[in-house]
Amino acid sequence: MSDVLTAPVKIKIITTIIQPGTETEKFELWSEGKIMQKNDQIYLQYEEIQEDQRMNTTLRFGQEDAIIMRNGDVKMRMPFVLGQVRRGHYNSEYGQLPIVTKTKEMKFEPSETIQNGRFYLQYELIIGEQSVGDYCLELNYTEGNK
Repeated sequence: MSDVLTAPVKIKIITTIIQPGTETEKFELWSEGKIMQKNDQIYLQYEEIQEDQRMNTTLRFGQEDAIIMRNGDVKMRMPFVLGQVRRGHYNSEYGQLPIVTKTKEMKFEPSETIQNGRFYLQYELIIGEQSVGDYCLELNYTEGNK
């Protein structure tokens, strides 16, 4: 018997961007995908379309760490560990850009079933030794259609 649970989910993602000298920006994305649980880690997989670019996104998270991986028109790897600085990268048609995340807050609120829960992440994004702002990611997922 496999130790991996899988189920379809509906995902609501709210991203808030706070950059120095500009107004706070807030984006909301709805998607459908699948959730998998392996040991104490959750894997959410879904497709994003931003400005005509398609990306398959995988978000892996638990209580103490997380990682966002994107493949498609944009390739990205952003790791997060609470209270720590982590290095990642962002690849686009213009080449690879090293990025750094400094995780300030992370909360994983699972429910009794795999198909429902909430994940919250607040981090500072650093590109080229300079902070480009604070980002908040709030992700809610609920049971999807089979």
